[in-house]
Amino acid sequence: MSVHLPDRTKVYFSDSRSIVELNMPELPEVEHLCRHLRSHIIGAEVRKVWLYRPDFIDRGGAERGGPRMSRERRLLKGGVISKVHRHGKQFAIEAEDGRVLSMHLGMSGRVQIPDHDDSIKLEPHTHCVWSLQRASGSCEMRFIDPRRFGGIWPISSRQKLLSTRWSHLGPDALQISSADLGKRLKGRSRPLKSALLDQGIVAGLGNIYVDESLFQAGLNPKQPASTLKACEIDRLHEVFVGILGKAITLGGSTVRTWIDSTGQEGLFTKTHQVYGRDGEMCMECGKPLTSDLVAQRQTVWCTRCQPYRRRKRR
Repeated sequence: MSVHLPDRTKVYFSDSRSIVELNMPELPEVEHLCRHLRSHIIGAEVRKVWLYRPDFIDRGGAERGGPRMSRERRLLKGGVISKVHRHGKQFAIEAEDGRVLSMHLGMSGRVQIPDHDDSIKLEPHTHCVWSLQRASGSCEMRFIDPRRFGGIWPISSRQKLLSTRWSHLGPDALQISSADLGKRLKGRSRPLKSALLDQGIVAGLGNIYVDESLFQAGLNPKQPASTLKACEIDRLHEVFVGILGKAITLGGSTVRTWIDSTGQEGLFTKTHQVYGRDGEMCMECGKPLTSDLVAQRQTVWCTRCQPYRRRKRR
């Protein structure tokens, strides 16, 4: 049985009811990918498009009443790539004529850009391939997704993208101010971790970076979001912006399947202080780390460094 939390996570339960968690690439992994795409495909012309899984495109629909065009045209054939956008965990590729491809990596998706070489075979679960012509030569861009929780949504313009696929997202985690974060958490009695995972409150944070941020900020994941003081919100904001920036520089976190477009694993995994360390010693105080389900996600924290504080709601 599966539990589907739209645009947040998917958690799967085995017959024994033990939890197997699949981590969606979060903001650092997607931003790292976008930076690589910008350096490799901006200015490239889309010469050909091969679609191997038609059901991977426009899943659930994104735009109604858009201009009629062939599937290849909708997938940017004939266009020149001009921009790569990102908001939270989602990203989009825009052509000079305004056509846009909105993309989501889901749990296991990735984009690969090998040098154009017929000897480089397609990996299993490659769903779409774009043949690109750059000034420096040709290359391919490939979308690979074994579990097919991701997708590609052709959209007629960036304005339509913002009003459809991205309309439900809150401010990007790298752009939100501390004051805005405080306003969005105010009055929310749900656990702090649950609020931070809500992409409608702040877009881009997921299980890994929320656990790491709460630990460094000294905040308990189960504490009601509405009970945070202004100084705690400021500290939390400063911490997660710093963590996200460092993670981007290190290529994100490779826990199970994440590798970037060049096949490299993310090195931020080596700096994890709590995520995935249930039962191990806290790096700050030496007490064994504890874990529990919070917002249906396996959560790890230190009860000594992150005490639960009961406060009157603001």
